[in-house]
Amino acid sequence: MERAVYSDLAGHVFTNIRTKAMFIQNRRFAQAPTQVLPLLGIWANASLDLLLRLFSSSFILYYLIVYLLSAYWLRNERAALLMPFSLVLIASRTFYWPQSELAQAMAILVLAHAGISRRTPLAFNFTTLVLALLIVTGIFGHPLAVFPFLFLWAYEWLLRRRWRDWGYYSLLAVGLLTYVFRSASVPAGSYEDVGSAFSTNLRMLFPHYLSLPSFGDFWHLCRTNFVAIPVILLVLTGYYLWQRSWPATLRLLLVWGAVSSYAFIVNVWRPEFGESTYMENLYLPLGILVGAPLAFELLPALEGSLGRRGPWLAAGVLALLLTGRLAAVYQVHDTYTGYQHWLQRVLAYTHQFPERRFFLDDVNADPTRLRAGWPWWSTPYETLLLSARQQPNSARSVYVCNDMPHFTELGKQPGLFVAPFEQLPLQELPARYFRMPDTQLAYRLLNSDPPADTLALGPYIASRRQAHIELVAIPETLKKDHQRTALVRISAPAAAMPLHSGLHTDHPTLVRSRFLGAGDWPTDVPSVEVPLEVDVWQPWLQDIPLSCPSKPGSYTLEISLFSKGYRDWPVQLRVPVEVK
Repeated sequence: MERAVYSDLAGHVFTNIRTKAMFIQNRRFAQAPTQVLPLLGIWANASLDLLLRLFSSSFILYYLIVYLLSAYWLRNERAALLMPFSLVLIASRTFYWPQSELAQAMAILVLAHAGISRRTPLAFNFTTLVLALLIVTGIFGHPLAVFPFLFLWAYEWLLRRRWRDWGYYSLLAVGLLTYVFRSASVPAGSYEDVGSAFSTNLRMLFPHYLSLPSFGDFWHLCRTNFVAIPVILLVLTGYYLWQRSWPATLRLLLVWGAVSSYAFIVNVWRPEFGESTYMENLYLPLGILVGAPLAFELLPALEGSLGRRGPWLAAGVLALLLTGRLAAVYQVHDTYTGYQHWLQRVLAYTHQFPERRFFLDDVNADPTRLRAGWPWWSTPYETLLLSARQQPNSARSVYVCNDMPHFTELGKQPGLFVAPFEQLPLQELPARYFRMPDTQLAYRLLNSDPPADTLALGPYIASRRQAHIELVAIPETLKKDHQRTALVRISAPAAAMPLHSGLHTDHPTLVRSRFLGAGDWPTDVPSVEVPLEVDVWQPWLQDIPLSCPSKPGSYTLEISLFSKGYRDWPVQLRVPVEVK
């Protein structure tokens, strides 16, 4: 569920189901193989639950098939290793964003390279034509896919010394011409502007490239999540220098030049370092840039180094590397699982209302980025799929939107399903999977503003003094200087409903968490303040961020309501806690 009902893939799933056809964006034909299995399920009228499993599994099967074809059909086990290397040496968050066209394009290039590197010299025959078509498809898959293609071509050229392999040169021409044709023919857009945006930033940001926020975040990632890349680079550097030969030195310069150039291109193209999952996706080719010499040279050297124990050593290094990277994938799952739980929580909360379609203001939703749901554009698809997963009659849609006045006007039209890029009559939703009655009810707003002036705000607060905050869950261990969360239930008596959550007023209602020391003195750590995520009609469960004190000891955790810029409410929860 963290993969199939999340972000872009949720939109792709909905579009595939609605059109019963493939969904190919910007001529990125590398997407096609991963849509075959789900489309077969759609044509067979499979259940939505099964379809979601097919969508998620199709990516696993796609990469597995590329690996098996490379290793056993093309008999190139070294090239086959590029498949897992391209996926896990960098990826952790990208596992939960599986529809990445860059990863799918690299898989096709890996398959092409597995066939090319086994044929020296490369003959002009049908097999070479197929390999050329794979290169064309791979480069069309993403504007950055040309970079790993060029690296693999140059690396193979140096490693095998294919100086007079004219068929090999022809594939370079195919790749370059494909890239030029792609750049000229694919419509420009935010995901297709690599060349123009890079050249513009190259001029505008000169010479302060290394001080860009993207470089700062990249250096941090190289010490944490991307640590396999610098470690492998250092090992390869030692290996190449130990050989003391010009061919080895040239390959060393190629690897370092490719890694440095690619990181430079991405960081200058995206100088502000965008959303973490998407940025990690852009760095995926680094796995191939260091993975190729690891697979073709370093691991074989280990294999032949200690006689019979050599293969065990190489296998052990490979197993340790891949296991460590898979652990990194698992380690980040909490934010994605937490996002699914939040979607389910919102859907459960909306059961009380007769409307089946809702708008939620994005300034209220997860303001401190506790979960992996931002950006919010895909929430109407995510909630629709999640609510109808077991029963089409329970379909509901919650749209977390950033222009509430605009969407409020759209939502007044009855019988309309509002999504980011389309507005559809409810009758056009596939009834096999989504049954939403075409009533005269408009979209319901889940956020409304409290009184704007203090003359009305005072009585408003007084009438809600019976509101209640209850602690549902808190981590067993609170560590000093750590950021944690507590789950609280916020409720109000029937006569005082709702607690308004809107922020478009001078004095919005916020939730504050803070730690108090002995004698209820505030600690050295500032309080954390967040808005209510929804208007509270029935009890609402919300994750509240906690900023733990810098010193171990006994404290009182206080969670309370207050009106910003006005005064505290007489509604608070206090519990003793231990910080270690």
